[in-house]
Amino acid sequence: MGFDIARVKAEWEGFQTPVAQGRYPVEFDPIRRHCHMVDDTNPLFLEQGICPPVMVDYFASRGAWPPGEADILGIVRKIPTPGDRLINMNHEFEWMRYVRVGERLAVSHKVVSVDLKPIKLDPLAIWIKTESRIADERGEVVALRRNQILVHRTPEQVKAGWIRPEAAA
Repeated sequence: MGFDIARVKAEWEGFQTPVAQGRYPVEFDPIRRHCHMVDDTNPLFLEQGICPPVMVDYFASRGAWPPGEADILGIVRKIPTPGDRLINMNHEFEWMRYVRVGERLAVSHKVVSVDLKPIKLDPLAIWIKTESRIADERGEVVALRRNQILVHRTPEQVKAGWIRPEAAA
């Protein structure tokens, strides 16, 4: 049994979720509570109704409760990789504009690439690039979030030649 990266790439590269509407509109009270909790007195957030960048994911997702799939990690875990240890190697945002109180946000996630790139720890390490598009109620993108995720096996799994059953060719 081996691992077929070509099969995984064909199945998963370009995979995109449908646009999912956030549960709540951008609201002032959660912003105020967040700012007070982290001692952020920025008047842009507390007086002018601009959403702190760190809270955009909250408003674009299903919110805090009841729990829902908030980000790309649930999708990444479904990709058949030899290992099951995830490390978010890089996380970057590109902002098109501020998000303001009263807006409704939505998000769509995409698997950009799946590559086999050996690391010292695991010769079958998988590198997954993802992109999340956060849009307003008109469908205009307000932010792009890109992640580089490394998935690998433990040294014991490598030594034993273990591969997740769903990843075995």
